[in-house]
Amino acid sequence: MQHLVLTQFGDPQHSVQLTDTAEATPDEGQVSVRLEAAAINPSDLLLVRGKYLIHPKLPATVGAEGVGIVTEAGAGVDLTLVGKRVILLPTYEYGTWSEKVVVPADNVVEVPDDADPLQLAMVTINPPTAHLLLERADLEVGDWVGQTAANSAVGRLVVALAKRRGLKTLNVVRREDVAEEIRRAGGDVVLVSGPTLAADIERELGGQELSLVIDPLGGTSAAELVGALKFGGTAITYGSLTGAPTAPSSAALFAKEVSFTGFWLGNWYFSAPRTQVADTLSYLAGLVADGELTVPVEGTYHLDEYDKAFAHAETTKRGGKVLFTFD
Repeated sequence: MQHLVLTQFGDPQHSVQLTDTAEATPDEGQVSVRLEAAAINPSDLLLVRGKYLIHPKLPATVGAEGVGIVTEAGAGVDLTLVGKRVILLPTYEYGTWSEKVVVPADNVVEVPDDADPLQLAMVTINPPTAHLLLERADLEVGDWVGQTAANSAVGRLVVALAKRRGLKTLNVVRREDVAEEIRRAGGDVVLVSGPTLAADIERELGGQELSLVIDPLGGTSAAELVGALKFGGTAITYGSLTGAPTAPSSAALFAKEVSFTGFWLGNWYFSAPRTQVADTLSYLAGLVADGELTVPVEGTYHLDEYDKAFAHAETTKRGGKVLFTFD
């Protein structure tokens, strides 16, 4: 059985190795899952570099999310689960960049058989992030949500989920060539960041204000959006892709008394009741199966092509996600 193993923290090209080991047999309460697809997320590559909130004991298997078929069940597990397609919870206790994994049965959620496995392989991180970000503020139909990096996977999902809830989105991107994509995806307003962004936001809102701002970039990337928040509005940072510390302006804190907070999906997985986790993922997987939630895929690779896969995943101007697939 082939899988990728992290041997040291650092550059993925040098710290990850392809290893072949004997297949494990599920113990009591466990299932064996044959992987169909596994996503490569920015958080995975941060973990590999030792820059993520999780630091596994090395050597460690890697890869946080994936989809596959249950091939075997241990004692105490409902045998009807065998043969079913499931997604794996990103607990960081096992790696999904592997042909097969053995996991606790509580760490899998059954998903529709007729959905695209590539899309299902991306259900457990970006969709719940988008869903939960929108849950963090008291939003009503017609409220405005502003976000940076709107062409990211989470950004596109925020647009789709916000529209389902009757919310409006003001989306900021860095390049004009992706702005039209977000408009076609349902973004109500899409703006390209630049020196006139604050004036552009004011013009497009036409006297209205944002209720929620979400930002994965860090630094001052969301400053203009935060400046357009209503009194008592909420700003959430869920990443720091620029590497710069994130902080709101004094004017936003004092004059508008905005709530400024952070969000990490791991806290939800580690603290939420497992029934709530399963119900949320089942709901999101259903939207994927219905075609309401989709994320562009730009490339797929086999495990022995991991060098190419990592290089592709770290390309700054990607138009979609990169995944491992298993034939």
